[in-house]
Amino acid sequence: MLLKVKSNELQRRREAAKLTPYKLAVISGLPLNSIYRLENGTTQMTNHLRAREIAKALDCKIEDIFTTSKGA
Repeated sequence: MLLKVKSNELQRRREAAKLTPYKLAVISGLPLNSIYRLENGTTQMTNHLRAREIAKALDCKIEDIFTTSKGA
């Protein structure tokens, strides 16, 4: 399942957690360029498994930073 990222919310939560994009990438196990692309809107959709890892790294719910493509 693909989910649409809320780019501004993702960046806001990352900054609130005092994480750099690099640190978020390391914690979530994703490539750094994926984090950059999600935050700047270049990539608008991502796999639910990636979304889960990002949400876990930010200690929030997936729904806080992603929406289903139907609801987007």
